[in-house]
Amino acid sequence: MDWWSGPFDELGVRNLHDLLMLRQQIFIIEQNCIFSEIDGLDPVSLHVIGTRNGQIVAATRIVPAGVDPHHHEQGTDPAIGRVVAAMEVRGKGIGRKIMQQSIEACEKHFPDQGIFLNGQYHLAGFYQGLGFVSEGDPFDEDGIPHIAMRRPAPAK
Repeated sequence: MDWWSGPFDELGVRNLHDLLMLRQQIFIIEQNCIFSEIDGLDPVSLHVIGTRNGQIVAATRIVPAGVDPHHHEQGTDPAIGRVVAAMEVRGKGIGRKIMQQSIEACEKHFPDQGIFLNGQYHLAGFYQGLGFVSEGDPFDEDGIPHIAMRRPAPAK
């Protein structure tokens, strides 16, 4: 597995196509959620991509603090979102790997800040194992129960 992280402008056209295709396959088709997948935040986000044999099989995006007008609870921390893994790599630890890569990217690009995410509620234990703490009550997002979670900033 090869990993890359960087800004949108360094994705390249082919990777952008493959990333959007993977997210569409999982979020819209598999999860049957009709929502605005292309929401204008990708160009201002940091992206983390895992490839196998040149094909994108896992990805996240990291939205800088204060950029997403729909997630005021994000506060002053960057937010990991659009966490996705292709069907063929699930069950092999890829979720943990993409999250670890994303946490490392946050620590590199946004040092001394916590990390926010809205995780699917049934995955709260998984995210807790990565240092995230639940905030508030579960809520519905696109027909799927979610929970706001935050990984505290590193102690100084």
